[in-house]
Amino acid sequence: MNFEPLYAPSLKDLFVQKLQGMILSGELPMGEKLPSERELCQQMGVSRAVVNGGITELARQGFLEVRPRQGTYVADYRRNGNMELCLEQVAGKFLHS
Repeated sequence: MNFEPLYAPSLKDLFVQKLQGMILSGELPMGEKLPSERELCQQMGVSRAVVNGGITELARQGFLEVRPRQGTYVADYRRNGNMELCLEQVAGKFLHS
């Protein structure tokens, strides 16, 4: 009998998944400004390192745009998303079907 290794996602991974879901569902529309990192920390009950790392990851994937001294905005991921994002979305559809 073979058992698969267990995997518990990190808080950063959970943060990224939550915001991706909110963006893809339209709950966070394109162009919307996110609350400050400090506010996100308080609202989501996580550290600033989790929020900062998650925002960096989401910006790398094309979901968010970080504008220095202005804030973080939901990007047009359909235009700005990278190939990794496309592959993740396709893989996710196959896993959930």
